[in-house]
Amino acid sequence: MIVERVGRSLCGLAVLFLANQSSHAQAVTQGVMQPRLVAAQIDTNIDLIVEREIARASGRGLPTEPLRAKVREGRLKRAPDARIRVAVLALVSRLDTARAALGPSASAGELIAGADALSAGADAAAVRAVVAASTARGASVPLGALAQLVASGVPSTRAVSMILDLIRRRATATQVIAFGNAVERDAAGGLPASEAAQFRWGEFGSSSATGTSRGNDAAAAGPLVTNLGGAATPPPNRPPRRRP
Repeated sequence: MIVERVGRSLCGLAVLFLANQSSHAQAVTQGVMQPRLVAAQIDTNIDLIVEREIARASGRGLPTEPLRAKVREGRLKRAPDARIRVAVLALVSRLDTARAALGPSASAGELIAGADALSAGADAAAVRAVVAASTARGASVPLGALAQLVASGVPSTRAVSMILDLIRRRATATQVIAFGNAVERDAAGGLPASEAAQFRWGEFGSSSATGTSRGNDAAAAGPLVTNLGGAATPPPNRPPRRRP
């Protein structure tokens, strides 16, 4: 009988112990999950706000893929939700500015290139100047090259002047892309951006001067593709100035 009573007592203690452990575990779980639930709710609210802004942009004819890409970029970088929203709204503003410069018939590619140029530091007047000169063949490539030059450190006014000159000389899209890529590569390698742009642009100018006609695309701009493929080699009397 004593053994039986002791057994029942031990069973009772075990039940109480397990009940306490279960309560404690439930409390801990609730303590951990509650902040997560609150964070998820906040995240959902931010998502709804961003989605509303993207829907409004779409209603105005703006491309939405770069906006969603901006959200994905923020998520990957673990940026705060408020910062993601600010970034999305800033991109919407740049796309609106690009649309105002390009007109209602602009393609998504042109709008994105215009927004990139604005983000790099070019102003709306620069975008409008490039667009006005590019009506015959589209503005996506010239605007992309403008963005590259300005982002590399070339002053906006100088970059616009160079791009407009390439357009006037009927440089092909491939040649304009090669010019922008070469300047970007030279600047990344340590050559001052303005010097790199001047040298690359000078190559184009000197090659066009040897052509039979400025209307001849191949003669005027052909060497741009071959000469701009490698690293810049400034003239002997102007050695490159390396950044410290």
